[in-house]
This record gives sequence, C-alpha cells and structure tokens, in this order.
Amino acid sequence: MTQPNGWKALNAGREAELVLAVDFATTGRSDSSFSDLAALLPPELTVWETRQPPTATGMSAQDYLALWTGGVADSGRPVRAVLGYCAGSVFAGELAARLAARQTQAPHLVIFDPEVPSRSGLHRDFAAMMDQFASVLSPDEVAAAQREAAAAQAAAPDFAAYGDELVRIFTERAGAAFAREELDTELLDEFAAVFRSFVSYLNAARQIDPAPAWRTATAVSSREPTEGAALAGRSVEIPVDHAEILRSRRVAEAVNEIIGVYASS
Repeated sequence: MTQPNGWKALNAGREAELVLAVDFATTGRSDSSFSDLAALLPPELTVWETRQPPTATGMSAQDYLALWTGGVADSGRPVRAVLGYCAGSVFAGELAARLAARQTQAPHLVIFDPEVPSRSGLHRDFAAMMDQFASVLSPDEVAAAQREAAAAQAAAPDFAAYGDELVRIFTERAGAAFAREELDTELLDEFAAVFRSFVSYLNAARQIDPAPAWRTATAVSSREPTEGAALAGRSVEIPVDHAEILRSRRVAEAVNEIIGVYASS
C-alpha cells in the first residue's frame, strides 16, 4: 500500500478506515512510540503515523495540517480515529476537527499525556537529548550545557528564540566533543537538523488552541497525568510510566475498547 506525503504506515491492516497517529518520532528515541502501540493493536486496523517534512524549519501550524489533511484526502479513505502523543495531541485535536467536517461520522480523538509545548518542556527534551551523548560528552560538559540552557530559557524573548539557542548550544557543545573524539561531523549535523525540526514542530503546535477539540477527546494518562488531560471530555488513567505509555498492553486494551465502542455506535 502506498501512503501519501506526510504519512507512513505502521500497520497496513485490512480495514479501509484509517487510524491516524500524530507524533514526532525519531530513530533511537527512548520513550515509547506509536510503532510500539500499533504492534499491540488488532492487526486488521490500518494505522498511519505523521511523517515530518525534510525541511520543517519555519513551518506554521497551517502548513503541517495542510500536509497531513491533504494526504488523507488524497487517499479517499475515511478516518476511524485520530491519536496524539504529548504535543502531537494539539495537532491531533485540530486534525480530528477538520476531518469531522468532511465525514458523515466524526473520528474518535484519543490523546496520550497531552500537553501544550512550553519552555520548561523544551528544556526537558534538550536535557534528554544531551543525555544521549553521555558517551561522547563528559559530565562537566553536559552540566555546562544544562546551565547554558537554563540561562537561555530566562533570557530568550519567546519560545522560537529559545529553541534556536538550544540548537546553538547543542551544536557548539557536541561539536567540540565530536572534534575531540574525531567523530563524523555529518552525524552531528543530522542530530542538529532533527532537533531544529522538532523545535519548529513544537513552535507550530503553540499556534493552536487545543481546548475546544480536547473537550471531545478521551485522554489516556500515565501515572502522572498532565495538565492537558484535565481538559479532555473523558479521562482514563493507567498506572504506567510516561516513557512506557505507548508500550503498555493495558493502554492498548483501553484504546481498542475506545475505538471498538466508537465503531459499533
């Protein structure tokens, strides 16, 4: 099966109806992903996940949504459900609303630990990325990068500017370590490009007010529910760590029940 631009298949399935998943998934990510969840869902479900544009820097929320909704429209297939993870839940809500206007029956919206991107969250993501380079960077270098990031968080005039500063800090700190260890700088450039694209994705999500769509959603929360989960019309809490939420069989069972109830209603 061929997917339109903006989408990749996680499960080819047998059903014409689509289950769409919105996330910024990257190779080597330690947190669970929709690839994990898709493997736990019934094989007949056709699951597609958003694919990030090759050069996303500067894209607006409308640019992302036009890419994704256009791909679904080109497929000519109805959508059973839209799933969103963390900041992807913001896009998922708007995507579901737009698809509802095109279909006889609105897709079900399921959001996992939903959150609106914030500087503190971006700082957390930056820290996680720096930890991935612990084998290259010394503890002092990681600590110095974290201090620099904290200072930039206070000084940057807005979210996008803070993201730019984090990209600069990462490139300088990791670049020095790569040069010292005589490692391939092309790999460093790839990581910097991915992080820059991630910042663009988050900044675009901040252009959307998720509250109206989230009121129609079911929030599936880990053992530490996010503030965004409180905005959902329905909430299901499952005692699992945030990083493992999309790998949990109990979460998969909950999703299957939600989609199954929707499909038979």
